[in-house]
Order: sequence, then structure tokens, then C-alpha cells
Amino acid sequence: MINLKQFHNIIPVDQCSRSQFAAQRDKLAKRMRTAGHEAVTVASRSSEAARRDEVSLERDIELRLQRLIVRAKGIVSEEMLVRHQREIPVDEIPDYAVTHLLAQLGEQELSV
Repeated sequence: MINLKQFHNIIPVDQCSRSQFAAQRDKLAKRMRTAGHEAVTVASRSSEAARRDEVSLERDIELRLQRLIVRAKGIVSEEMLVRHQREIPVDEIPDYAVTHLLAQLGEQELSV
């Protein structure tokens, strides 16, 4: 496992906690859910279709969040390679180490 002290130039130390990551992830999921609910409400024809759309929306949100987290970890890994000539595998980077990037990537995802 990696030592987060190696990331001092790449990851803001004040944004590197599990609670901050969970809060950012929850905030982003809520915003995605709100945007999705608006689309589902407009598109739903029956209560059964609405339930199906709701389940589909939840799966979609979870997949989008996971994709954003992996993308953020990839950015951190690439930065480590460029700045320190040391490759850090994406799966060794803890989720909470990418809190700052999750916020930025989430905003981009929502604006598209």
C-alpha cells in the first residue's frame, strides 16, 4: 500500500479524509439523483415504469460515481508518474485521496 505523504504535492492534505470523501460522494449522488428524478418524472408513463426507471437511475448513478472515482485515481497515478517518475497503480490509491478531483470531475459530469 502507498504512503499518502508521497502525494503531498498532488493531493491537498486538508481534503484527504474518509468523511470528506463520503460527504463529497453523497453530495454528488444527490445532485445526480435530483437531475435524474426530473427526467424520470417527465418520462414515466405508469407506476411500474416509474419504479423500473427509478431502479435503473440508481444503478446508473452508482456506475457513474465509480467511473468518476477510477478516473480521478488515474489522474493522481499519472501525476505521480510525471512528477516523481514513480508509478502508483490505481487500485492502490485510496478513494478518499481523490476527494478534490471527485468534486471537479463531478461538476464536469453534471454539466454535460
